[in-house]
Amino acid sequence: MPDPVATRLYRGRCLIPMTGPAINDGGLAIRGSEVIAVGPWDELQTEHSGALRKDLGEVIIMPGLINAHCHLDYTMMKGALFGDGTFSAWIQRLNAMRRSLDQSDYLDAIALGLRELQTWGCTTVFNIESFPELVPFLPEARIRVWWFLEVMDIRSRLSSAESLAGAIRFFEKAEGKGGGFGISPHAPYTVSRDLYELSALYAEKYRLPLCTHLAESKEEIDMFVAGEGPLHAFLRSVGRQMDDCRGLTPIQMLLGTSLLPKGSLLVHMNHLGRGDRELLRQSAGSYPVVHCPRTHAFFDREPFELNFFQESGIPLLLGTDSLASNEDLNMFSEMRAMSDSFPELNPAELMLMTTKNPAAAIGRAGRLGELSPGSIADFIAVQDHGGTGTPYERLLANTIPPQVWISGYHEEI
Repeated sequence: MPDPVATRLYRGRCLIPMTGPAINDGGLAIRGSEVIAVGPWDELQTEHSGALRKDLGEVIIMPGLINAHCHLDYTMMKGALFGDGTFSAWIQRLNAMRRSLDQSDYLDAIALGLRELQTWGCTTVFNIESFPELVPFLPEARIRVWWFLEVMDIRSRLSSAESLAGAIRFFEKAEGKGGGFGISPHAPYTVSRDLYELSALYAEKYRLPLCTHLAESKEEIDMFVAGEGPLHAFLRSVGRQMDDCRGLTPIQMLLGTSLLPKGSLLVHMNHLGRGDRELLRQSAGSYPVVHCPRTHAFFDREPFELNFFQESGIPLLLGTDSLASNEDLNMFSEMRAMSDSFPELNPAELMLMTTKNPAAAIGRAGRLGELSPGSIADFIAVQDHGGTGTPYERLLANTIPPQVWISGYHEEI
């Protein structure tokens, strides 16, 4: 392992700091786990004449990617489920598969997913952990993980509250090991108002981030606004109380009644109902939205309202979701899918959705998602064969696993 006190210089054909323009023949200086300088290679060598030097060759250096929404528990489900049919039917098939697996299966799936994320240059992931009982046994992660404990009380509110309280007691004693913990009340159709309030209370008390799935499917809208549809029928059949299906959209139920603390991550946001847009404009900037392009396509959703979110000043992040609705955990592929759906998007904007935007959403602006003095030295080196196009366009086309550094140290898979 390199001397943690020594300054180390890394050079690439191009460096993209995400805080300014790309730097041709650029590099960064690292001491310990932090970046202390970025700039043209010649200048860095002059300023740090005694530093250790590493020319990485014809590569583009950029911050490690951040996956803003993932379900690592389901990594073993690749190709096992199909998106055709109703959303509620997909949920039932997913639940049937879950019942066939045990704790060791899920822990193996998490470890496999972490390796795949790292292989494709992801150095941070916001993961939804569906099983509270796994928390004490979670595998050592080489990348940074924010473990969002998923809670729901579709059948028993008391047990969910107890699970949440038990997890918080564990979080009080545990160390984030480079990442941290969060709370994820699953969605309005599986979480009561009481549990949302309790989750918000814990999130505020312990300064934990919170995320929730919201307005994911047309069936969810039909359930709450019209009191009908396949999701309504399915949940009623399993004993859910349906007295909250009284005409409000899910967005109005949560944001219109201040159930979510400011800064909560809103995952999916695929279907905006009447009155939702004005409500979102009023709180613009307060609730980052996470879009999962390939899961969106898997379910053949209506077009994502990119222009509305951009024009309203709502921060956008990208995630892979799970392999129950995606083919891999490759964030480069996710960005390409977003670009295919919205060719008007500048590739530099896509990079922001996988670097600076999620870093800010998790409270790590200036530390993650960028290469600048004082930031943590999580970075990747992507092979660059040159050719036409900007460095951002060449990054977007990348199909080769990059080299990965976490906290300034090279990580081998």
